[in-house]
Amino acid sequence: MPSVTIDYQICKGAKECGECYNNCPMEVFTIEGDKVVVANEEECTGCGVCEDVCPTGAVKVKFE
Repeated sequence: MPSVTIDYQICKGAKECGECYNNCPMEVFTIEGDKVVVANEEECTGCGVCEDVCPTGAVKVKFE
């Protein structure tokens, strides 16, 4: 099962970016305030779109 993490030290947030949220085909992410958060990790298929579109490399998908 894939595991999704966001490094908030380098994430630009939802107002400035939000690419992971906007491009995830499985709707794994949600927005809370200005933060993009992993809300539905069980829906993640590990496709890697979120990693590919993240301009800072803050989003990582790992398989455990």
